Amino acid sequence: MAKKIVTFGEVLLRFSKSGYKRIGQGNLYNGDFGGSEANVAVSLATLGDDIQYVTRLPKNQVGRACQLHLNKYNVGLDHIVWGGDRLGIYYFEEAAAIRNSNVIYDREASSFYSLKPGMIDWHEVLRGADVFHCSGISFAISRNAADAAMEAMEVADEMGLTIS
Repeated sequence: MAKKIVTFGEVLLRFSKSGYKRIGQGNLYNGDFGGSEANVAVSLATLGDDIQYVTRLPKNQVGRACQLHLNKYNVGLDHIVWGGDRLGIYYFEEAAAIRNSNVIYDREASSFYSLKPGMIDWHEVLRGADVFHCSGISFAISRNAADAAMEAMEVADEMGLTIS
């Protein structure tokens, strides 16, 4: 029987160039959605687990596109918090030859950055769950995001979930 797993974290819009180009080369970017906990949610949903992904998305076309993207992979999104002005972004340069990959983050004032404790009813979100997954990244984005992540961890512990 599949376990119910709840993941929590920021989803970002990734911009990258094709053909191993650097950020400053060429004019075209490819866009995709990702982020540590969203990637975990997609992977586990693909394996057949019952996944709920909790995040905060802007209530605009970019947030909706992200929701549709995650829906393709059967990731449960029943507890999305809508609000804030923008989705966090990162620019990714793929490694090539002896050059390492490079990542530039732009997440200040993103919807997740401005998430606050009390915005999510963790007792409701975690009801019936077996596992709660959150990475250290969520704690490093902003003080409010860290407090919201700690709130989730405390409720998950109180409810006896396995915490990953």
